[in-house]
Amino acid sequence: MDKSDAYTFDMNDTVLEFQTTSFTTEKGSILHSGVYNRETAAMLAAGAFIILLGFFFASSLSLSVSKSAGVLVLFILSFLFFRTFVFPEAVLRVIIDRKNNIMSIISRAAFQSRKLEFPLSDIEDMREDCMEIVPENPDEVSVVKKIALQHGSVIPGFGETAVRYTVSFELRNAGGLPIFSSTDVAAAGDVMEKFKNYIER
Repeated sequence: MDKSDAYTFDMNDTVLEFQTTSFTTEKGSILHSGVYNRETAAMLAAGAFIILLGFFFASSLSLSVSKSAGVLVLFILSFLFFRTFVFPEAVLRVIIDRKNNIMSIISRAAFQSRKLEFPLSDIEDMREDCMEIVPENPDEVSVVKKIALQHGSVIPGFGETAVRYTVSFELRNAGGLPIFSSTDVAAAGDVMEKFKNYIER
């Protein structure tokens, strides 16, 4: 198995399986991506859960050091639960099955899953592209930076033009289908090379 922080490859003579959490190329919302990430959402959900429990048990519990420590432990466990199961990273899997002559592309996120299948003969080419993502709303950037400074934090690179390198399949009757996106040109090149070598051998 070939593994990096952004993707994994597992392959043998008949099956290649590729998995990554780095495949989106949309610009998305500056406000959302800058402030409300998955960790923040999980923390807010865990906090709301603890507050809700407090309403139910406030009359029967008295405050003490041990109970405060218990609440802290419960908050941490709740955060881990929400981050892992309710707000997980979206995952893309590409499976090339030579034996059955099929390529499957499966995307999974919280509460949703999508699967596409194509015959291997539909693969016309693979392409590596470079794209620039320019912030469209300077006012949003300014608001987010002010909020971050008020909380004593700085978001590295926020509001700057981002350069991403993408790897896509060119499919007959389906056009381009991106499967990987990264700020690291070497990572995109490695993904591209491994797929092409496997398909062409």
